[in-house]
Amino acid sequence: MKFYVYCIASTPVELDTLLIGVGGGAVEQLIVDGLSVVASKFDTDRVSVSRENILRHEAIVRNVLAMTTPLPFRFGTLVTEAGLRSYVTSRKAALQDRLEVVKDSVEMSIKVIWQSTDDDESPATTEDLGVGAAFLVAKRQELFGDERLVKRSQEIADWLSGRIKNLVKKENISVHPKQKLVVAGAYLIQRAIQAQFRTRVEELAVERPELHFLTSGPWPPYTFANIDLEFETQFGVS
Repeated sequence: MKFYVYCIASTPVELDTLLIGVGGGAVEQLIVDGLSVVASKFDTDRVSVSRENILRHEAIVRNVLAMTTPLPFRFGTLVTEAGLRSYVTSRKAALQDRLEVVKDSVEMSIKVIWQSTDDDESPATTEDLGVGAAFLVAKRQELFGDERLVKRSQEIADWLSGRIKNLVKKENISVHPKQKLVVAGAYLIQRAIQAQFRTRVEELAVERPELHFLTSGPWPPYTFANIDLEFETQFGVS
């Protein structure tokens, strides 16, 4: 018998009795060295990636988030009870440190969409050039265009970080110069300032009208949990 694990909390929580676990099992808590592991028994070695299972996983973690900030496991994490207890016991200090980092916090997301057409420089004509010279000119324009895109996109990422840094405990940002979704950021913030965070993003949209901002959350701190069960059977996802 294995357990499908959802998250770890610093103290026991009062779970909603109507919750149904992934695979249909009852949701329960295993108390290991004072930490609460929310899990459900699972009969097979594979977890189907279905809408129903994903929503059940998210509903259970969110139920815990309503009471305290947990360290969520990734979808599809399976482990034996012995393996789970060994994992928590051997890594208790590290888990407690991470729980302290996310305490009273939630994860928010900001996505920035831009029009990435490079209008800074008109392309040189290649009509009067030979095939080889035209290729080299086109390649040079492509390389310099890419450099400008990288520079402009990184400027947006740096500007965004600077404008919200006083509200953010931790951030994880990715920059995609050649995509419309140019910046995607995950931010760990105190629960109490969610409204202030959203207001700040609205102010940024006014400041940079050429950009489009998408904000979502609050979420469990998946990006900042950084916990994995190091077992061969860790990912039973199909």
